[in-house]
Amino acid sequence: MDFYQINLAAFVLVNGSMVYRQYRQDKRAELSERIQGFDAENNGAGDGGHPAKVDTAPTASSAKQFTNIFFPVYVLVWGADWLQGPFIYTLYKDEKKLPEEIVARLFTTGFLAGAISALFVGSLADRFGRKNACLAYCAITSLSCLSVLSNNISILFAGRALGGLGTTLMYTVFEAWMVTEYNQRALEGTSLKLSSIFGRMITLSSVVAVLAGLVGQVFVSWTGTNCAPFVASICCLAPASFIIARKWSENFGDSGSAPKEKKDSLKLLLGGRSNQASRLQNLTILTLEAVDKQVLTLGLTSCCFEGSMYLFIFFWSPALKSSHLLAHQHSALPFGIIFASFMGAMMLGSMLFTRILTDKRWMTCRELLQTVVVLASGSLLCTVFFRSEYVTFWLFCVFELCVGMYFPAMGYQKGKVVGDGERAHIYGLLRIPFNIFVVVALSLTKEGNHCHPRRMTDSNVDMRIGDAYRETIFMTCSGLLLIVGAVVGVFLHD
Repeated sequence: MDFYQINLAAFVLVNGSMVYRQYRQDKRAELSERIQGFDAENNGAGDGGHPAKVDTAPTASSAKQFTNIFFPVYVLVWGADWLQGPFIYTLYKDEKKLPEEIVARLFTTGFLAGAISALFVGSLADRFGRKNACLAYCAITSLSCLSVLSNNISILFAGRALGGLGTTLMYTVFEAWMVTEYNQRALEGTSLKLSSIFGRMITLSSVVAVLAGLVGQVFVSWTGTNCAPFVASICCLAPASFIIARKWSENFGDSGSAPKEKKDSLKLLLGGRSNQASRLQNLTILTLEAVDKQVLTLGLTSCCFEGSMYLFIFFWSPALKSSHLLAHQHSALPFGIIFASFMGAMMLGSMLFTRILTDKRWMTCRELLQTVVVLASGSLLCTVFFRSEYVTFWLFCVFELCVGMYFPAMGYQKGKVVGDGERAHIYGLLRIPFNIFVVVALSLTKEGNHCHPRRMTDSNVDMRIGDAYRETIFMTCSGLLLIVGAVVGVFLHD
């Protein structure tokens, strides 16, 4: 086994052992809840022969019912998304023979659509229902996938715009529905904690990412076209729509834990019979919610971390190529195994998040988020100073480990800071800075490694010229993340 295969095997073994340990812990917790419920029933007779009060507290069965209707949909939705990701660029560039600048415009169109739609999709979801918004996502993303079957450039651009709209819905309405439903069912009293749900979500996403890449490649090999994974995505979204329509209950923006004055304000703003002054007053109340220091802190964190993550996705391949060539190695890198290792590192991060948050003695979620951001900053910065291929790979694994802890930590913090009444709307607004960040990055990004292997010399001068831009990007992202770490420490509360 070579270096990358050994690392992938190590991730598989470590993750497998942690999954098994978590499974045993969950089973013990479920058994303990059942025993407590059984004892309460047997010992519940009141004094003097009076009947016992009926215990309406949530049980392990209600928690299991909730996970049984949410996680299958989550897996199918993210499976549909992961099936598309590895093939969309090569579909446009290699199969449809589109010029590089057209491909860049297609991607930019998707992010612009995401930024623009973030202004209103959350409000519409809060008003007309998050369940309906999730069904809308399935329909919109299916149309986006169908667009790649055409060679008409207008249809392709329309498909990317629909894809951007769908991405905004995916990152806002599903999580908004889940958190509100969790609060309405009062599941906090069970062993199913909100933090553990976010941890499981990222763990499942990591597993699905690896499987979707393998399945997508098989479909491409069978059919001879990169359109096949997009059709497979539709096949994932169809059963997801069925489960949502049949099993999910609806929740709106005026329900849950939002304060009463905000609920009333939202009703008036989104269709209540009131005069213009009242509407303006209630719009101001919602605006104040959006500019809350904690919400702004989460917005800044999302913009810088997720923007850095996107640039990492763009640059990790040429960075490893550069280190590989620096070691005078001219063989092809096993990018499939490397990608699987990154997903293994992300999965490990998500399980570490669950373990750390379960044991409150380690650190709070805010402290964990701050640590993750600072650690990600350090991992990107170190890649500038350490040129070894293996060290670079390990540093990238550390960054992916941080990604695995970041998303559940961010989801948990948003769940605490944002009220149920305006959850989807605020979640949508938080994606606007990120989309703008990505659009700007797309317009400025250059290829990270310009030198040809045959031009390389021992002095590495030519290669360093090609690497300078990428190193500047990593240093800039590192600095931004360091600033974000300080802001989280000051303005975000436990």
